[in-house]
Amino acid sequence: MLLRVFGARPGRERELLDCLRDLAARMIQQRTLDAVQICQYADRVDRVVWIEDRRTAPGSERFLEAEGAAPWATTLVDGLVSQAFEIVDGYYHYPLPRCRVWSLEVAPAAGREQDTLTGFLNLSRAVSADPSVAGLSIYRMLGEPCRFLVFVALKDGVVPSGPFVTAASPDSWRPLLVVWTMGRLSSGRDPRAPAAAGRHPRATFWARTMPVVAVGPAEEGE
Repeated sequence: MLLRVFGARPGRERELLDCLRDLAARMIQQRTLDAVQICQYADRVDRVVWIEDRRTAPGSERFLEAEGAAPWATTLVDGLVSQAFEIVDGYYHYPLPRCRVWSLEVAPAAGREQDTLTGFLNLSRAVSADPSVAGLSIYRMLGEPCRFLVFVALKDGVVPSGPFVTAASPDSWRPLLVVWTMGRLSSGRDPRAPAAAGRHPRATFWARTMPVVAVGPAEEGE
């Protein structure tokens, strides 16, 4: 599972979302990816988050160029180099209740990277039994400098408080909008998901509350 963050040029946010959606559909049809989810920050729509699940190793950091998207990327994206992240920890409770996803982005000071990661892992354990927390996942940026992205799904009407405020100031937690998701459905059970999860593509935890579009051609049994 890999996560990428893009910055849209002012006024071009909708066009970027449409182009990323078309790119995701093509990559799934070509079997480059198994699932993609596209999100925006609710308070900053120029910030687009792409979450992918692929069987093959990630490609170049110059992701858009590598996928043949450079012609439109040069006009829609504020910089061609996307930021790639890998998941380091996470869980979710199934079935998911109706929830809102909150995101935290942190760039630790030099020499504090491990302490920051340990703090997030402790946060994950501390809230795992909290009934208002539906799920949590932690991502670390590949390469330098070190950065972390944390996503938490809280039940409707709940805002980050308690241990979340201890981990970061309240205004650092930002609500996320799930814009679109697509994935390859499999008749077999995903070994990384509970048996009840059923026919969903592999994706980050809150994708399971969203409608899914399956695209072909599919292999036998898919």
